[in-house]
Amino acid sequence: MKIALAIFQLETLGGKERDCLAIAANLQRRGHDVTLVTTRAAPGQLPLAIVPRKGFSNHGRARHFAKAVMAYRSRHKPDMTLSFERVPGADFHYAADAAVALRMTGAASLLPRQRTYLRLERGVFETSRTRFFFLTQAQRDQYAALYDFDPAQGTVLPIVLHEERFDATRATAARSATRGQLGLPSDAIVALAAAVKPKQKGLDRSLEALARFPNLHLVSAGSTDSWIAEQARTLKIEDRVRILPYGANVMDLMAASDFLLHPARAEAAGQVIAESMLAGRPAIVSGICGYAGEIARSGAGIVLSEPFDPRDLAAAVTAMLERLPAMTAAARIEAERLQSQRGQWLSVIADALEKSSRS
Repeated sequence: MKIALAIFQLETLGGKERDCLAIAANLQRRGHDVTLVTTRAAPGQLPLAIVPRKGFSNHGRARHFAKAVMAYRSRHKPDMTLSFERVPGADFHYAADAAVALRMTGAASLLPRQRTYLRLERGVFETSRTRFFFLTQAQRDQYAALYDFDPAQGTVLPIVLHEERFDATRATAARSATRGQLGLPSDAIVALAAAVKPKQKGLDRSLEALARFPNLHLVSAGSTDSWIAEQARTLKIEDRVRILPYGANVMDLMAASDFLLHPARAEAAGQVIAESMLAGRPAIVSGICGYAGEIARSGAGIVLSEPFDPRDLAAAVTAMLERLPAMTAAARIEAERLQSQRGQWLSVIADALEKSSRS
């Protein structure tokens, strides 16, 4: 079967991009002819179809990309198209983001940016043809409340964890070795923040909280945006913050840390939350995170109430420090459960595409 996977870019690998590559590789292993339709990508092992990146704004580029994908589909006629962006007319849509319609309030609803994204979203969800993959049940319910689609069109995926994370969990560097490389005291309590988009994932909130706890250290992995170091200096905590670029071995950092700090502003699911539990590390997460329910169910951390209040985050860090052994034990139990689900999310997607091609 010829399958086209459409994603805007593959230069910077956030969660959505990593999911796309993992799905593509799995489909290829199952014998399918897979092509990645994108505007930019680093060299890799999978066939690429590069379409022009047009437009002077993000929403303009999103609109042009949707048209380019459908033009590619019309020309090359793949048996199935799975899009990771809002592309009306695709056979399948991977809902990696929260619904745009939720943000259509007040003056923001009048902006061209919001109106464009909303038109694209409506084009995806207000059609009887496209089928959807959702990261969590809460996300599926959110979209169902906004758009009247047949429940049979939406599949909620098992928790998303990548194969290399399972392998890395078994081969993590010694905790003391990683701490030594980072210049962290061997006996320090260390929080980890991991995000390619640090503001969206609440890194500024984490830095503000860190200033309240003079014995707590923070490793920030995923971005070296200049504001991170500037904020750390302003708060006089730069000696307790390690800033690492994207590409660092997250599971090694998990093993070297004591808990995850993830007070995100937007997070459809939160793979880093699942990775934290896989590593046996508890987490403090925002209630808006899709996988926050996994933290609440397992007891492997603390879920912050919405709307966000910095006093709640400070209280959560205090509670984490006081109850760290018990929460770590709960996270380790959850890690064993996640090991039994290895690869399930990839199989669910591949099975759905194959079944659809036969019907």
